[in-house]
Amino acid sequence: MPLQPLCLYAFLSGECIITTTIKQETGLIKVRQYIIDSEGHKVAAIIDIEELRRLGEVLKNIPSSEVWLYQNSEAFEDVQKGLKEASEGKISKLNLDDL
Repeated sequence: MPLQPLCLYAFLSGECIITTTIKQETGLIKVRQYIIDSEGHKVAAIIDIEELRRLGEVLKNIPSSEVWLYQNSEAFEDVQKGLKEASEGKISKLNLDDL
C-alpha cells in the first residue's frame, strides 16, 4: 500500500510550517509533498526513499571537478545560457593571440 501524504507542522524561526496537499510526479525529482512557510514559499520537500537512492546514484556520476559548477548558481546559469546559444548557432571565433 503506498504511503499517504502526511500533514506536518513544525516551527522554524517562530513561523508555522505546513505542507501542501498536492503531489507532484513530473519533473526531474518526484516530490510527494512540499513544505511551505506562511507566505507560500517552498522551503523543503518530502520524497520517497527510493527517489532519494535514485538521486544519490545520479549525484555519484557528477565528476568532482564539476561539482563547483552545481554549487555556483550564477556560473551554472551562464554555462546553460552559453550551451543554449551554441545550440542555436550563436557562436563566434576567438583568436587566442588577441587575448
